[in-house]
Amino acid sequence: MIQFNFNRFGKVAKWSLTNDKGYYLRSFLQVLVILTLIFLGFTTQFFTFKINGESRAYDPCATIAMIILLFNLITGPSLMFQSMRGKHDRQTLLMLPASNFEKYVMRYSTWILLLPLYVIAFFGADLVQYLVNVLGGNEHVMFVTTKLVDMSSDTMKNLFNTQGRFMMTDFFVAMLWLHSVFALGGTFFRSHKYAAILTTVAIIVYGMLHVWLFGMGDSYDDKNPSDTTDIIWCVSYGIWAIVNFWLSYRLFCRNQVIGKFVNL
Repeated sequence: MIQFNFNRFGKVAKWSLTNDKGYYLRSFLQVLVILTLIFLGFTTQFFTFKINGESRAYDPCATIAMIILLFNLITGPSLMFQSMRGKHDRQTLLMLPASNFEKYVMRYSTWILLLPLYVIAFFGADLVQYLVNVLGGNEHVMFVTTKLVDMSSDTMKNLFNTQGRFMMTDFFVAMLWLHSVFALGGTFFRSHKYAAILTTVAIIVYGMLHVWLFGMGDSYDDKNPSDTTDIIWCVSYGIWAIVNFWLSYRLFCRNQVIGKFVNL
């Protein structure tokens, strides 16, 4: 029976935040440094990116920022134990006076807590590149945030037609499914440091086997997508995502201090 008490969960959250503050700080600084170097590299023309012979400095910056955000949204759950080091941390987690569900929710929330830190790191890197380019006298200086908003606006306009609606729905369902797979991988593999990599390899192997067994498939028509086919696809992968989260929680309950390659 799943038990959840807000008072107990608050104590677990306080314990986790206290012990993991170093991990959150390191993650924030890593993203800040990486984005700052990327933004400065493109906007100062140290790296050049051209489309039809025209130099584009801010397009790759906005694209890379979106990729980092999307990467965290998808693979974030696989990092739920990334901040834990050694058997002592795992033993302490197992001995906390809280239910397994409360512990699981807190560990799962690690990637959610990192999101605002990554957003702050993005704005910080954007401000640094803007000041450096203004002081350096570079022409056409702007914020990466402005370019990101423009790109997002153009993308949303293209999704208001019928084909775009199907693509957007399928995209979110696919991302939810991938998110659940990484949540399962985070508790299935005992190697917390490489859980994301091992899960990615498993997804690639699954994709290759699927193509080998069933082919690419031609039931989905991009020009005239079938409502029934699309609904069945979305419902099937939505249920699969729920099953993955349930399996992830069950494997978390089987987590041991000493174990083998996987939690089985």
